[in-house]
Amino acid sequence: MEVKASLLSSVNNEKKIEILRKNWMSHEARYQMAIIRELGWEKANNLNKTVIYEMGKVMMYRLTKALGISHIDNIDDFKDICLTTQEFYYPPPVFSVHFDRESDTSLSGSVEKCGIIENVKRLGVSDQYECGCFAMRSGWYKALGMDVEEKLGDCIKNGAKTCEITVSVKKWSKER
Repeated sequence: MEVKASLLSSVNNEKKIEILRKNWMSHEARYQMAIIRELGWEKANNLNKTVIYEMGKVMMYRLTKALGISHIDNIDDFKDICLTTQEFYYPPPVFSVHFDRESDTSLSGSVEKCGIIENVKRLGVSDQYECGCFAMRSGWYKALGMDVEEKLGDCIKNGAKTCEITVSVKKWSKER
């Protein structure tokens, strides 16, 4: 029997990653809807935030390990790792996020496009859905060993054109 080359050899890595991301997001949405049907919105939102917090930690651990980053001790490196993590896991064009340095300990963030909220609005459930992004980023900061506070200003979910977030570092990470 002759062994054929892998069918996937004709698909470039960028397309493979796109398929995996879309499958992950589809799984997440379908799982969330199953939880909503079984337990209702309040429990589903709470469970989603718990799970995405834990996922945020794992996401950051894996990425910083792959990048060889052992700690963050300044705002520019912090901005870079936040943008890198965002763009790796939630890339354009489905998501569009920017961070600007405000001081030695703070960033202003702007979410200009959120594919999750677009889907939530399309389903007509934005009044029941609670975003998990703050919980996810909390997991990132925990994985980095940092104490960070985030505050939300405007919010796409509530009708604004962007989500405006202030990120303040209270304690830098130590080498792990």
